[in-house]
Amino acid sequence: MESEKMKKALVFDPYLDTLGGGERYTLTFAQVLKHLGYEVKIAWSDEQDLIKAKARFGLDLSGIEVDPALYKLCESKSSLSDRLKFTKQFDLVFWVSDGSLPFLFGKKNLVHFQVPFTKLGGSKIANSLKLFSINKLVYNSKFTRDVIERSLPRSKGVVIYPPIDTTQFVPGKKENLILSVARFDSPSHSKRQDVLIDAFREMFAKEKEYRLVLAGGNRGGDETLDSLKQRVGNLPVEIIPNPDFKKLKDLYSRAKFFWHAAGYGIDETKEPEKVEHFGMTTVEAMSAGCIPVVIAKGGQKEILSDHRDLLAESPSEIVEVTLRIARDLQNEKKLREEMEKISDNYSLRSFKEKISTLI
Repeated sequence: MESEKMKKALVFDPYLDTLGGGERYTLTFAQVLKHLGYEVKIAWSDEQDLIKAKARFGLDLSGIEVDPALYKLCESKSSLSDRLKFTKQFDLVFWVSDGSLPFLFGKKNLVHFQVPFTKLGGSKIANSLKLFSINKLVYNSKFTRDVIERSLPRSKGVVIYPPIDTTQFVPGKKENLILSVARFDSPSHSKRQDVLIDAFREMFAKEKEYRLVLAGGNRGGDETLDSLKQRVGNLPVEIIPNPDFKKLKDLYSRAKFFWHAAGYGIDETKEPEKVEHFGMTTVEAMSAGCIPVVIAKGGQKEILSDHRDLLAESPSEIVEVTLRIARDLQNEKKLREEMEKISDNYSLRSFKEKISTLI
């Protein structure tokens, strides 16, 4: 009896080279498809970006092919006949939206929204036609879903939270270290490291035993980093651009607290794309026993829905909450354990199970 033919999957993310949280989501999705027996092709122009992603995210992407020819077809405004011709050969298409809906003709088509776009590209008629061939709209959070579903049908929507390989992050010997992990050059919204420096200055005036580390990807040159360094002055603050996965795991293991300020000063009802869409690094930190104290915007509120006392409205409140916990050792230990348990809700295992059900 002839063996069953391997299924083929196409994965396209127009932002792959930015190597942010959304790209980890996309590449982990591709990794899971490979483990489920698919032949996976990533439509992209440069294999070096995949090599960088392996180092940045600690992902095993062996056996996944980068296809520049497919990238040209996906990136360009290809005709309907061309799009039909090159997508119909795939059993599954996973397509990251740039704020519009694509025409897709795979056997099963999934469009993923990482950003809560307030306006979708294309006319209502064209989008209605595109939706006929789209099986599911995949959202990275309820926050993103609720914004997008102002324009698109709820019946096609499903939330699959970003995958966090919680087994990779292990609590170590904790130090008086506050950590923030966020892109320095996020294309969609500012992560507001400047706010965290100001908050730490306020905290340092009251408690001098702590230091702050700001780590994250940076592809936008030195201008942002230079500005942050000037803001730091003589404070015990370290800035680490483009840390590899090993370095990040070490920082998470040693940090007592995790800070994040994306969305500060933004009205999320008017500009939802400028706040944190989920909060992958927050969950990573929690899995390593860090206590998060974050600005109460976007997806962060979902992650900490049972611990709203860890959500802050201002830099001063970040300091207030952090100091209150730091001065209560018994409660601090209890919170660490609770954060580790909550992080398990967003594990890689859970992500795999949801994808298996979806496809």
